[in-house]
Amino acid sequence: MYKTAFEDRKLKAKNLSRCLEDSATLTSPIIPWNVCGATMSSFLGVPTVAYIPYAVLNWINPLVSILYGYLGITMEKMSDEEYEAILQQRRIDAELAAKAIQ
Repeated sequence: MYKTAFEDRKLKAKNLSRCLEDSATLTSPIIPWNVCGATMSSFLGVPTVAYIPYAVLNWINPLVSILYGYLGITMEKMSDEEYEAILQQRRIDAELAAKAIQ
């Protein structure tokens, strides 16, 4: 969903992968209505809110990720050649999609 937005900002795909990991995977156990949160709660036998204070990595990691993104720390940029290759591939994909519709 965000692949094109990251590419248009000339950010490498590994940045998107890390952001998804930081924001989705790690926060999943602390959301009670999420499958992961419900599973963790049933395994532990305690409500999700009871173990949130002890799940420091789960709630602090998204904050650190936002800070890193804002400051540009570890956000690797694409070279102009890499970005041009992506734009060329988008044009090819669009042409193939147009042919497939016909």
